[in-house]
Amino acid sequence: MAGSLRDQLVKAGLATNHQARKAERQSRAEKQARRHEPTVDPKSAARQHIAQKAEHDRALARARNEKAAAKAQRAEIKQIILQNDQRASATRDDDVAYNFVHGKKIKKIHVPRAQRDQLSAGTLVIVNNDGRYHLVSRPVADQISARDPKRIMVAHGKQSAAPSPDDDHYAKFVVPDDLDW
Repeated sequence: MAGSLRDQLVKAGLATNHQARKAERQSRAEKQARRHEPTVDPKSAARQHIAQKAEHDRALARARNEKAAAKAQRAEIKQIILQNDQRASATRDDDVAYNFVHGKKIKKIHVPRAQRDQLSAGTLVIVNNDGRYHLVSRPVADQISARDPKRIMVAHGKQSAAPSPDDDHYAKFVVPDDLDW
């Protein structure tokens, strides 16, 4: 079984001499075309690699800076909340429950009656500090809202100016002042 694959195929009758010569010419033409392809300049390839690496490094630095800025902003908001917290540290016997909505859940905090009235009037605002709720004044809440509006949980007093069509209907029903929910 000595001989080239071409000779073996021709002897076996699977290919003709004409087909074998045509395949050989095509193979030689492909090899020659590959030899004449322009080669990549090593200097330009190195420059391109350096440029890609520099862009990748800039993207990483940008992401790192954004993460650090977000962390600094969270720390600043936490400091503002803790410095201006008006909520009593311990509950007393005369505290009343104040319910509010956080996301899709109803949360409850216990506050003195005076603070409950201030919450209802909008002079005090409930803010979220990583799962803990604090009471701060309206100006402080505005500072926090400017940095992260998601931290504001309850801020009464800033109602929408556009009246609802249902307002006229419900105006004839009186809501008692001492209603707790």
